[in-house]
Amino acid sequence: MNFLIDTNVVIPLEPTSRSEVKQNTLLASQFAGQVAEGGHSLYIHPEINADISRDPDVERRTTLQILIKKYQVLPDPPSLTQRIITAFGVPPRLSNDWVDIHLLAALDADAVDILVTEDRGIRTKAAQLGLQPRVATIAEALSIIRDLYKTAPNPPPSVREIRAHNLDSSDPIFQSLRSDYPGFDAWLVNAKREQRRCWVVYAENSELAAISIVKPEYSKEFGLPGQLLKICTFKVSEDYNGFRYGELLLKAILSYVDAGKFDYTYLTVFEKHQHLIALMQDFGFKLTSYSTDLGELVLAKPPLMSEQERANLSSLDFNINFGPHALKYEGTPVFVVPIQPSFHSSLFPDAEQQRALFPRNSPFGNAMRKAYLCNSANRQLATGDILLFYRSQDYKSVTGVGVTEDTLVSRSAIEIARFVGKRTVYKYSDIEDMCQKDVLAILFSRVLK
Repeated sequence: MNFLIDTNVVIPLEPTSRSEVKQNTLLASQFAGQVAEGGHSLYIHPEINADISRDPDVERRTTLQILIKKYQVLPDPPSLTQRIITAFGVPPRLSNDWVDIHLLAALDADAVDILVTEDRGIRTKAAQLGLQPRVATIAEALSIIRDLYKTAPNPPPSVREIRAHNLDSSDPIFQSLRSDYPGFDAWLVNAKREQRRCWVVYAENSELAAISIVKPEYSKEFGLPGQLLKICTFKVSEDYNGFRYGELLLKAILSYVDAGKFDYTYLTVFEKHQHLIALMQDFGFKLTSYSTDLGELVLAKPPLMSEQERANLSSLDFNINFGPHALKYEGTPVFVVPIQPSFHSSLFPDAEQQRALFPRNSPFGNAMRKAYLCNSANRQLATGDILLFYRSQDYKSVTGVGVTEDTLVSRSAIEIARFVGKRTVYKYSDIEDMCQKDVLAILFSRVLK
């Protein structure tokens, strides 16, 4: 598989001084290592020299211009097509937008399989071109390699609910929170005394891989009426990015919100945490017009909807805004999708009637956004259609429900891998075997019971 990396991936890979070591440098290094180990290719686009040349720090700029020579330059990069120009125009030469659209042009021309970037703006542009499944963050790119090619062991067991007083205050996951919030330790003591509810994922060494702490409250500080659930802490350890633990925590939180009939769920977050903001927005949290005294943004999600909203929203938008427990049946086509037990246990591990003695939770099992492949001749599936997953052979019953996001039909294993890479349940070798015939690839959102 061929990966094209943006400048914001090169920089954490190539710190020019100790102060230049970024929060995601370790993750980027792991990604580059897995690319080499798996025999994949890592490319830079020649236009990223424009990004580096704009760096006002002369010494750092000169050093980076030397260090990037170790990377393969994408040979004969595609020119801007009319499709790209129609979508984005022609920005000033060598500007940031100029570089961005050249990266997208290479992706659109299939010169590479995956574009790796930390830039949300590029992801937004990619969505306009229908290329979003092939744009990945560093964590997602690492996950693609792990999922498709099985280069890493299974992640640790799934989410657990505990009370805050059982947390180890010295756990490394809290270090970055202390940097963002000077009074964090006093706040954590208070959270323990209040016995606040937490959802955690423990790593094999008993350290925290991910944590969320919540607090029910009645407050109209941010214009949110009724009973609220505040997500006070939401953090995935840098060592465990790419395992979908953010979705796993969010699944537990939103299930609690649904059971407790809260009017709103909200969190406050610094603008620099773009990945967290993007994750929350993917699941229906909206930016409000409010901010905290520390300058944090406020994101909120209403689990209740009006009849007008029910009527006006598409099935998929309805599920995003009010799900993952809400589903719009009215006027929505429903399809039954047979699934074999072997794939069912990986895709829907929480729907198994008997849990495994030794849990084997993979990233795609943790996720609420999933992919399914089959050799079905069905070509009628459309965005928003409801999927009823029917476990054949043993249970002979519907065990999972989803809402269709997108579909692809192809006999090309690499094309299918590109499409489902960030949420696959199959190894690349499985995809190759299936591609002896046309493969129907379905991206869908899980509807929780």
